[in-house]
This record gives sequence, structure tokens and C-alpha cells, in this order.
Amino acid sequence: MITSVCAVAAGGLTTWLVVSRGVRRRDERAARGEVIEVPCVLRHPAAREGRWLRGRMAVGPSTVAWKPSTRAGAKMPAPTALRHTGTRAPSWREGLRMNPRCTIVACDSSVGAVEIAVMPHDLGHLLLALERSAT
Repeated sequence: MITSVCAVAAGGLTTWLVVSRGVRRRDERAARGEVIEVPCVLRHPAAREGRWLRGRMAVGPSTVAWKPSTRAGAKMPAPTALRHTGTRAPSWREGLRMNPRCTIVACDSSVGAVEIAVMPHDLGHLLLALERSAT
């Protein structure tokens, strides 16, 4: 029993260290003005109702572009001209499909209303890039 508890604790600590290192590197690259890729899920108007597509948002000083990481997302036209319209927390039902700690950013785009769910430590990067692209 003690061995199992120690193994779970060691696994949790290792995961936390790896994730925090990736976040720290992404923050450093963003501070230097480089384009970074923010992990996210996106609800596209052309996707089936309620479907969230995994991918990454490439954000930088003059760049906001979605890069899908699923076959279903590759078939969709990439949303361009994103304009931030609001933020919200995921609903109870959405929290079952994604991390309930994430924040959902609502945007208007060239393909219609798009929602992007990102983790709190990446929210600032996305909002800053959307603000820069709108001006």
C-alpha cells in the first residue's frame, strides 16, 4: 500500500515538473517576441454540434493562427480575422469533455462564431495576441 502511494506521488510530482517547465519555456519565448503554440480546443461552426477539436493556437506579436491536430479539424477551414468578444467558464457538461479549469474565449471570425478553450496559464498569451491582431 505504501509503495502504491509513493508511486502515485512520484508520478504526480514528475508530471507537475514537466508541465511547469513547458509553461515556463513558453512564457520566456513569448517575452522575447517569438511565435508560440498554445494548446487549446476549438469549437468550429462547421463542426458537428457541440464538437470540440484539439489543436494549437500559434500566437505572436502579429500572428494568431489555429493549427489542428485531428483529422476532423484538418477538414475545417481555419478561422481567420479572430476578434475577441468575451470569456466564460465551461458549463458543467463542457467540463466533462475538457479540463473544467480552462477558460473559454468567444471570438467572431471569418467562418462565424468560434470558441477557444485554453488553460489559465495560457489565457494571457491568447488574449494579448487577439488584442494585437484586432488593431
